[in-house]
Amino acid sequence: MARLPADETALACALDYAVASAAEIGTADLGFPSPCPGWTVAEALAHATGSLRCLATSLTVGAVPAVSVPAGPVTARTLRRDLGRAAGSLIAAARTARGERQVAIDGLPLGCHQLIVVGAIEAAVHGWDVARGAGCARPIPGELATWLLAELPQVIPRGRRRGLFADPVALAPGRARAPERLLAALGRNP
Repeated sequence: MARLPADETALACALDYAVASAAEIGTADLGFPSPCPGWTVAEALAHATGSLRCLATSLTVGAVPAVSVPAGPVTARTLRRDLGRAAGSLIAAARTARGERQVAIDGLPLGCHQLIVVGAIEAAVHGWDVARGAGCARPIPGELATWLLAELPQVIPRGRRRGLFADPVALAPGRARAPERLLAALGRNP
């Protein structure tokens, strides 16, 4: 199994996956429940977009910005467009700010590498949420999931999950591939 060579490569893979997942949804899919408890497909997509924007700004200015939700009609087209723009902003910020920033998020100081990992997790997992909620079978790429599993302890330290992701889901030992293990580690039942 090939290992992704750099964090920006993994981020680009995760962002491409999220954008491709969003491309498969239509306006009729937006009200469906996502695997993220209590969120619809539209809410999961809007959350992913907001998270990517927040991370891009954090990498650019070194501080967590206030999160704002754009006003206007919510359609699949506008949500897909907004996600694509947020993805482009995040990859550009990651390439520009390489190693220069450290940002405290929820009291936890994170460096550039860690912020990139958070962005890749947000894109991959919420991309899966969106695809799954809309009934699309789009698995997270195996190499990306393997890389994210290895990086996960850096961004979600033991005992600090509250408010970040749901509690892990138990899987049958030794039977799950990396994408399923990643989803289970982040509270999804693959």
